[in-house]
Amino acid sequence: MYELKKEKKICKNKEYQLVYRRGKSVVNRYAVLYVLPRSPKHKTRIGFVTGKKIGCAVERNRCRRLMKEVYRLHQFEIGDGYDLVLIGRSRLKHLSYGEAEKNILHLLRLAKVWRKKRIQ
Repeated sequence: MYELKKEKKICKNKEYQLVYRRGKSVVNRYAVLYVLPRSPKHKTRIGFVTGKKIGCAVERNRCRRLMKEVYRLHQFEIGDGYDLVLIGRSRLKHLSYGEAEKNILHLLRLAKVWRKKRIQ
């Protein structure tokens, strides 16, 4: 029920590049969110990115796991029809899950992709 299936992920480099070029960005100290609106008929898809500035592979993977877990638990509260790319910044590696959740949800609200009610 709360799994992140392949059809809900951005997988190809070309798709990431399209979101970077045409999407709007929302930024805070811990992450950057790119949003590209699509047709409301399409499911929302997301990609997770961490750059090498964050640190070694262990730290980058931890940041990606934090971002994925926040999205996985709140995916039904996000509206349909968007391509999202969530980029972790170096300060994200120092946060606990609760703090990371608060900051990522704040980005989703700023980008206006947050839906008030949980629909399953």
